[in-house]
Amino acid sequence: MDTLDGGWTAIQKRVDGSVSFDRNWAEYKNGFGEPEQEVWIGNDVIHQLTKGNSSSLYVSITLENGTTLYELYEQFSVSDEAEKYKLFLAGNATGTLGDRMLNTGEAARDLSGMPFSAPDTDNDNSGGSCAADLSGGWWFNNCHSAYLNGPWAPAYWGYPWYPTVDYGTSIRGTMMLIKHH
Repeated sequence: MDTLDGGWTAIQKRVDGSVSFDRNWAEYKNGFGEPEQEVWIGNDVIHQLTKGNSSSLYVSITLENGTTLYELYEQFSVSDEAEKYKLFLAGNATGTLGDRMLNTGEAARDLSGMPFSAPDTDNDNSGGSCAADLSGGWWFNNCHSAYLNGPWAPAYWGYPWYPTVDYGTSIRGTMMLIKHH
């Protein structure tokens, strides 16, 4: 990927909703989809690529009008399955989306330190299951202000990146890219 001087690896990509992200723990662990179209590379692979905390995360959302917004997180890693693929974010967050994962201003919405949840595996801090209620896997807290794996339009996908992007119906595509420092 040529973004910001290249060297990026796509760990998540969505372009048209052709692949459902309403998947179970095992599917998120092993990955699904097609790299050239829609893909979740797999939590085991994300862990292997990011262990050592020396990776950055670039998140982008392309809107229906063609505008692409992004957020760059300086440090990103995911722990192994024994630790439930816990998300780690640190350092600066910069971009046009706004930081809705690390320092949201609401402790219940911050995602760093949260284990991964899937519709069949509830690891969030809510009374229910964010993943089951929101039809997809993610690092939910109670529940989120950033969530890129929601159901594609016309299904309801609320708050993909609140308040910058309120509804999934305004999204043409998403990407999560990582790069080693």
